[in-house]
Amino acid sequence: MKKQLAVLLAVSCLIGCNANTAKKQSTSATETTYETTADVIVVGAGAAGMTAAITAAENGTKVILLEKSNKVGGNTFCAVNGINAADAKVQLDNTEYQANGTKQGLKELQMNNADAKEELVDAFVNHSGEVIDWISGLGVQFEVDIQHDQRNQTTNYYMLKAAGDEPTSITMLSTLSKQLEKTSNLTLYKNMDVYDILTKDGKVDGVVAKDKDGKEVEYHASKVVLATGGFGQNRELVGKVNPRLANAITDEIAPTTGEGLLMAQKLGAATVNLDAIQTFPHVIAGYGLVTPMNLPGGFVPDAIYVNSSAKRFTAEKFEAVDDVLAQKDGVVYCIFTEKNLNDTLRSIVQAGFIKEGDTVEELAENLGLDKDALKETVNAFNLDIADGKDDEFGRDKNLNPIEGKLYGYQFGVGSHYFMGGILINANTEVLKEDGTAIGGLYAAGEVTGGFHGTFRVDGSGLGDLFTFGRIAGIEVSK
Repeated sequence: MKKQLAVLLAVSCLIGCNANTAKKQSTSATETTYETTADVIVVGAGAAGMTAAITAAENGTKVILLEKSNKVGGNTFCAVNGINAADAKVQLDNTEYQANGTKQGLKELQMNNADAKEELVDAFVNHSGEVIDWISGLGVQFEVDIQHDQRNQTTNYYMLKAAGDEPTSITMLSTLSKQLEKTSNLTLYKNMDVYDILTKDGKVDGVVAKDKDGKEVEYHASKVVLATGGFGQNRELVGKVNPRLANAITDEIAPTTGEGLLMAQKLGAATVNLDAIQTFPHVIAGYGLVTPMNLPGGFVPDAIYVNSSAKRFTAEKFEAVDDVLAQKDGVVYCIFTEKNLNDTLRSIVQAGFIKEGDTVEELAENLGLDKDALKETVNAFNLDIADGKDDEFGRDKNLNPIEGKLYGYQFGVGSHYFMGGILINANTEVLKEDGTAIGGLYAAGEVTGGFHGTFRVDGSGLGDLFTFGRIAGIEVSK
């Protein structure tokens, strides 16, 4: 786990610093002109957007790729599992897959989800193997990773992982970022905030964006691909579509504020399952990664939760999700003892997201909490459990005093993956409520809905991004 966390942090920087240099992007601080006309504009340079842009450009289409942040990769490198696919060459060469895996089997696994659109599942099943073969051709070596007893479903014979120590998402993103630099007919502009879609005669005609200096730029193309991800950083929108999660924070590190979804809706795009948001109950605020379940407070040993008033408010267990969400702004703090430190925690301490203190007062100061209030809470807890009982909240495990050198971090319930979004067809065309397509508008990845229904199967998140990104790239280059 320590290696994994370190890799994720390092690659986050690597992708931001190395992907697509001056050859693809204007890097001068004084640069004020841009190439503004292309056949296709792709908005968002995460997995889906990069895949769509590279695919279209490889097919001879002139592409402009616009990214809101200063790095490519989006939130995809937060994924730490593998990728689902069917009938990739590496699978067809595997004895266990040969005996148990079929395209129909992957379809059945995916269709277990409530409200999953069969048309989209079929597209995924039929093309996912081809996508793996394509990425393999770019240099990624995959291994079959059979997953058993996944969430009480049938055994998953469809999971693949990239060879090596890095998470599969990181290996794939690193490969795509390098491929951007090699691909002709493709221009990438970072720090480009797209906020509107242009239309002409009822069809898409490009987009309007602002660069980092606030300069408005119009980009013109007859086809636009939205690959802008979810909307975890738009707490107002999250609360509107799912009031229970109004106070959820997010583990997303890219600026996911929902512009792609909102722009599509403005043009009359239909949406589906917007309230279907996968959450993790314990996310370190600002860290961008989910806290593993075996960490202190996640749930538990020898830790307490306090709110922004430094008051304990719940029994520290998995079922505390709604209690956490009920706190002011959904932000709480986990306080734990030195004996709980492990390699994973030490790496997060080193990264600066876990604070430490030799005393309660010092820890409170480092966390920005009231010193007297936190001291009172810790003393009250220690006194309360002296008889082996938690009289205040009824916690029945790990009733040990909070004492010695202490550690703490801010966390919340995190919105992680957005199953719902813009409704598309199997060709990734954006659809209106009447089922007709908006001329020239396409979408792929987490900004879309329908493929997952209301539940995301492990491995199908990455599968969604790369497969439908690939389909979009093929379709817009026709």
